[in-house]
Amino acid sequence: MTDPRYGLDRKAALGTLALDSGGSLASVEVAYETYGTLNADASNAILVCHALTGDQHLASAHPRTGKPGWWVRMVGPGKPIDTDRWFVICSNVIGSCLGSSGPASIDPATGRPYGMSFPVITIRDMVRAQGLLVDHLGIRTLAAVVGGSMGGMQALSWAATFPDRLRACVVLASAARHSAQNIAFHEVGRQAIMADPNWANGAYYDGAPPTAGLAVARM
Repeated sequence: MTDPRYGLDRKAALGTLALDSGGSLASVEVAYETYGTLNADASNAILVCHALTGDQHLASAHPRTGKPGWWVRMVGPGKPIDTDRWFVICSNVIGSCLGSSGPASIDPATGRPYGMSFPVITIRDMVRAQGLLVDHLGIRTLAAVVGGSMGGMQALSWAATFPDRLRACVVLASAARHSAQNIAFHEVGRQAIMADPNWANGAYYDGAPPTAGLAVARM
């Protein structure tokens, strides 16, 4: 795309974020992309939430891999989420390693990556961070929040947490909570990653990452 409105990749510093754990994160950053133009009364914004292994590169080429965005079939001019009509936002969730505050971020208290000291993050924490981003963009009410899988969980949490801030909620292939089987599969994945010698108790940022364990986990 040559349209300057399309796929703008940005990062916002959003201040302190209170967490469900009772703690907080200082100096939270959220990486995001926008597509289209926000109208005069800021009423045409749609937030699209990504799945577990997704990112903010919704409908533009990924800067690392060069691959198309993960939802190029759905988002763009003349497509189901039409960027000629809607201002579309996609943010990288906190806790990720792809631009937003997460374990790879520098802990201001130590000058080193947080690693395993990064706090446990809930879906609602992700949504609160998105709420700060929406505030930062000058938007009071979203036309819709859309998401599939873990993104659908975020969409449901938006409806529960900020019911007066969205007019529609679109949930795809998702649920309000994990089943016991799903929780068990995720634990197997975590154990596969931690069994990789490169895991180094989560302090692998100066060496090789545990890619073999991650590959097994994703199976």
